Amino acid sequence: MDGATTARIGGNPTARASSRELTRARLLAVGRRVFARKGHAGANLKEDILVPARVSVGSFYHQFRDKTDLLLAILEDHTRTFLVMIQEAHRPREQSAPGEIARHSFETVFRIAEQNDDLFRIMVRERESEDTRVRGYLRDNHRRWIESLADDYRRAGLESVDRGDVLPLAAELISATTLGTVLNYLDLPDSERARQRERLIDGLVRFTIGGLIALTTPMPLAPGRRSASRKKGAS
Repeated sequence: MDGATTARIGGNPTARASSRELTRARLLAVGRRVFARKGHAGANLKEDILVPARVSVGSFYHQFRDKTDLLLAILEDHTRTFLVMIQEAHRPREQSAPGEIARHSFETVFRIAEQNDDLFRIMVRERESEDTRVRGYLRDNHRRWIESLADDYRRAGLESVDRGDVLPLAAELISATTLGTVLNYLDLPDSERARQRERLIDGLVRFTIGGLIALTTPMPLAPGRRSASRKKGAS
């Protein structure tokens, strides 16, 4: 910006606010791409983020304390949207069979993943971040998501079989399987995705329905497991 433009913005609170919003938007957009590609630890604040975003060091520190603060802002901006969309995907629908509900859920998850490839990769990569703020945020977010998913299963009519740990366990296992499947899908070339998408979703639907039935149906332990338990108790 030239001196006259800077002077006009400096004297106009509305223009200053608009300029800050544009600066923040550029930082979030560039930071999202960089963190997905290089990770939080590998990203250089000045070379990888500030220079491409055309933001000065001073302007950055008016918005964020450090690059960790920027990463957390990126995650927070999109986590709210993610949770609303995924919760809607898992919400039971009247007169829908379990398989139809599950299919709608997975189709929604795949659509969100395709639209937010970079953000998915950030969330997976940084769950083991060396930065305690980032690691803590993602782990707390994961815990809340598992609790929400277990609540969805209860609302779907499975509350009568929940013994306090069954539905959270089901949510944990299905969430992990879904995440791994989606990440493998995102690694496919675009030409392969269309061919694999329905096969993967169909497999997840079958796996989920079968897994929920198995986890919520009381069954005896396998003989080998009982024998091992008795031996351990005897020792």
